[in-house]
Amino acid sequence: MKLSLRGEYALHALVVLGQNDSDAVIPIQTISDRQNIPKRFLEQILGDLKSAGLVESKRGVAGGYRLKLPANEITLAAVVRHIEGPLAPV
Repeated sequence: MKLSLRGEYALHALVVLGQNDSDAVIPIQTISDRQNIPKRFLEQILGDLKSAGLVESKRGVAGGYRLKLPANEITLAAVVRHIEGPLAPV
């Protein structure tokens, strides 16, 4: 299966958020820097993931993103389906 750049970036962002052991939020700039993802594109992707109920955000100067669900409950298939659309054998 070949993922679009959007799908790859979504998975990379979720890996960074999943590595966060505390309940603290991670600023979008930190995610962008760690995974070398353009910040504007990452904002759109994280908005998509938020609408899917996978991440939650905190606004403001001390704001950022964190996983809404435990990392072990988020499946690769759920993320890919939401970002890329339905999975179908080709």
